Amino acid sequence: MFRLDGEVGVSYGQIYVESDPRDNGRPMHEAFAGQSVGLCGAAVPGALFLRTGLHTGDVGFTVEVRGQAPPLDPAWEDVVEVSFYPLSDQSFLAQWAGEDSWELDLKEGLDYRVRYCAQGMDQAREKDVRLDDEPLQDRYLLQFWPAPPEPDRIVRQTSQVAAYAHDYARQQPDFEFRARAIMAQRRAHLTPEGAESFRDAESPNGTADMAVISREADLQSVREQLTSLSSYPTALPWDWAATFVVPADDRVGYIEAFLEQIGEHAFALGTVLASLDSGQDYYLAFVTPTEFQQLSRLLTAHRMSAESVRYGRWTLRVNPEQSAASSAIRAWAIANGHKVEAARGVAIPAPLESPCAPEEAEPDRLA
Repeated sequence: MFRLDGEVGVSYGQIYVESDPRDNGRPMHEAFAGQSVGLCGAAVPGALFLRTGLHTGDVGFTVEVRGQAPPLDPAWEDVVEVSFYPLSDQSFLAQWAGEDSWELDLKEGLDYRVRYCAQGMDQAREKDVRLDDEPLQDRYLLQFWPAPPEPDRIVRQTSQVAAYAHDYARQQPDFEFRARAIMAQRRAHLTPEGAESFRDAESPNGTADMAVISREADLQSVREQLTSLSSYPTALPWDWAATFVVPADDRVGYIEAFLEQIGEHAFALGTVLASLDSGQDYYLAFVTPTEFQQLSRLLTAHRMSAESVRYGRWTLRVNPEQSAASSAIRAWAIANGHKVEAARGVAIPAPLESPCAPEEAEPDRLA
């Protein structure tokens, strides 16, 4: 059995378990999205957001990694359980802002059940700040053991701090639910049962979260499938579609170019057109930026990826303003070609660019 035992420093009533080296911290509301448990946030893949009664100072803290579920000591006043899946072979218990950390003996690729136990949360919240020469106010026990994923649950609730935290968690929007629904629909489409499994995986309101679009689909079919999605942004404009031009001499990329333009218009409305790992078909969904981050993290944990569909994602294309400029250049070249002294067979190319808007900065961890 692996065990850490002692005192750790907390700030803002927070301490964390982290396993994703690319993650610089996530907002608190995302950590608890879709949970009923408010003491241990596990909604962000590969991370745990642990809340304490004490705002600032040292708390008693023990971490155990066991081979099976341990018995529950009745001395603990507040107890919750969640599931956890490390995203790398290095997991750490980490203080706020990375002030200190302790490596945990957790294995990548293995599902764990997590039990978080607390004692003295109310008196610690009343104390607020503990100085070095003052007595210990609250203690915590964090236990891991291998187990299949299960819903989070409140095992025991005694303190007012825990009651408030659980109520906070229940009020958070469930970003992860839609991400998991989209993944479930993709898996269902790939099963032998096909369409029937896909319908079973639809959203509770009976509509799909994901469109499955063939690379040979016609443009009208693409539009009909996307507009039928549960998350379709109704303000999305389509006036451009009537004059959509297939890339010159290249029919191979016409679906990709059409989707890129849809994605660009959706992005202007604050919506992401997400493309899941593509095989023979495209798996597409409209999601919020936060849902896109959740979807990307969930897919990464399963060795897959999600892409934001915008200009230049698949094809070398230009936006409408650049297209107009290029057309004007070509028209001038045709009208004045006889005046240009050039070697036989040398064409006058129009400049092509594939602009990419700068990525938005990821929000800082909530302090």
